[in-house]
Amino acid sequence: MGIKFLLVLPFLEIVFFILFGDVLGFINTLIVIVITGLIGLKLLFPVNKLESIKEIGIEPLNWFCNRLAGILLLVPGFLTDTFGIILLIKPLRSIFWRFVPENIKNFTTSSYSRKKDTQDRIIDAEYKDLDD
Repeated sequence: MGIKFLLVLPFLEIVFFILFGDVLGFINTLIVIVITGLIGLKLLFPVNKLESIKEIGIEPLNWFCNRLAGILLLVPGFLTDTFGIILLIKPLRSIFWRFVPENIKNFTTSSYSRKKDTQDRIIDAEYKDLDD
C-alpha cells in the first residue's frame, strides 16, 4: 500500500492544489503553501539546538514526529501539510501511528526500552593491572 500511495501522491497533491486554488484563490493558496513551508523549516532547524538535543534524550518519539512533520510541511501540497499537522498534534499522532509498519514500531520501542533498561543495571567487575 505504501509504494502505491507514494506513486499516487503527486497526482493527489495536484488535484488538491487545483481544488484549494479554486476555493481560496491563487494568491491565497500560494501564501498558505509558503507559510506552511516556513513552519516546516522552523521545525527542521530549531533556533535553540541545545533544547533540541535534550528533547532527543527525553522524548525521542516526539522529536522524530516533529522532524517528520517539518519535512511534510516543507513539501508543497495540501495533503502532505495535512499529514504534517496531524503529526504536530499529540492526540492525533495515534492516527498516523496506525499506518507505520510493525518493524519500524518494534525498532523504535525496543531501542528506547533497551536504553532505559541499561541505565538501571549495575555491573560489578574485578580487574587486574597487567603492567605490574
